Amino acid sequence: MDNKEIRKRFVDMVGEEGFRDDETITVFTIDGLSPKAVLFPDTPEMVEEIVMVAATHGLSIIPWGGGTQVDLGAPPRKMDLILHMGHLKGIVEQDHENMSVTAQAGIRLGALQESLRGVGPGFFLPLDPPRAQEVTLGGAVATNASGPSRLRYGSLRDLVLGLEAVIPAEVARDRRARAGGKTVKNVSGYDMSKLYIGSLGSLGIILEITCRILPLPEDRATVVAGFAGNDPAWACTQAVMESRLVPSAIEVFNGEIASLLHAIVPTSEEQGVLVAVQFEGIGEAITREIKEIEELTNSAGALSIEIMRGSGEREFWKELGEVGQAVKKGATWSVGLKASVPPSLSSCMCEHIAEGAQRAGVSFHRLSHAGSGITSAYIPLAKGLYREKEEALIQIAQLLRERAVEMGGSLTVEYAPPPFKERCDVWGEAGAAFSIMERLKGEFDPGSTLNPGRFVGGL
Repeated sequence: MDNKEIRKRFVDMVGEEGFRDDETITVFTIDGLSPKAVLFPDTPEMVEEIVMVAATHGLSIIPWGGGTQVDLGAPPRKMDLILHMGHLKGIVEQDHENMSVTAQAGIRLGALQESLRGVGPGFFLPLDPPRAQEVTLGGAVATNASGPSRLRYGSLRDLVLGLEAVIPAEVARDRRARAGGKTVKNVSGYDMSKLYIGSLGSLGIILEITCRILPLPEDRATVVAGFAGNDPAWACTQAVMESRLVPSAIEVFNGEIASLLHAIVPTSEEQGVLVAVQFEGIGEAITREIKEIEELTNSAGALSIEIMRGSGEREFWKELGEVGQAVKKGATWSVGLKASVPPSLSSCMCEHIAEGAQRAGVSFHRLSHAGSGITSAYIPLAKGLYREKEEALIQIAQLLRERAVEMGGSLTVEYAPPPFKERCDVWGEAGAAFSIMERLKGEFDPGSTLNPGRFVGGL
């Protein structure tokens, strides 16, 4: 870091071990940009001091949790400091009687779930975003991350009861922003905690979160059925949704996704689309539900049915949650898109994505959370192939966004090479709400200290 006086202040705050500005910080690169320094605070008070100094001297801060979602968002307009929250990983309270847990933002979900399993009869936080073992609780909240179980348990907006954050506008007054509490109806005014969910760290540094928890299910099982194409797969999905069955998750994915999974029998060419349905609850009930789902899938024309329980079933969902990053790891110039449309139109969105893949002449790994309307498309690309296909890919992404908007939804870019982000807005149009977002950003972070340029509309 160039400014020796500011460097000394940061070192005095976090110690020599908590401050890094050598060549090792290149691992914290975002969209080709590297920070001037990385800080590892141990206490909330350190976070407050860092934000105060940064705001005073016009330095930007990018919060960093588990690093699983750093590709999300536009390229940073300015990148001075990375604030790594990994040392703030304590569990403040596990209140199983009131079915809530309060933990610091830097705790990884895997560690939190492991701790909850040992509380009372055993509990869990019903949240399973991609790379669920690695993602931090604060990172999940900041990106509004969710996964297949959103179908049954809802998103973080349903699970977060309250939180505490440091916002630049209040740090000079020695105040933290606190919202919500431990009860479902815990505010008499606006529910301010919801503002931080999905804000990408652009409003405040989240320190602590309180979430609802649930008792661990007695048993769980997953049925995976293979179909010849999109229509029978979605017909089966619709039949499940309209039945008396209560699945925890329904995932619809193509053969390209299946080829990345080792936890199921490899798909054949005839099985172009697969449907995975998960059940949780009492063992006897799950046995009955498996029988019913077999009848439904057979009626819909399933070519194969696989029933999974135990460690194989858990490994299947873990791998399914990591396919997006698996594609990117295998081909570093890959593009990931996420469309959100009304659930009844998910099959139409899948058709549009398939048409886009055919038009571009590249494979699209497609995965849909049935019931929530969210479909992800991962396009594996090496540098040379990206250069060759760039123009077509940008046109297809824009066309898919238009289709999603026509359906009443949206499309965002989950990850992409910097050249793609320079030409294609990763968020899309914010519409009439943007002026409100802009004013909120001005109230919470008037100096644009936090994650500048990365959120919707360049906020």
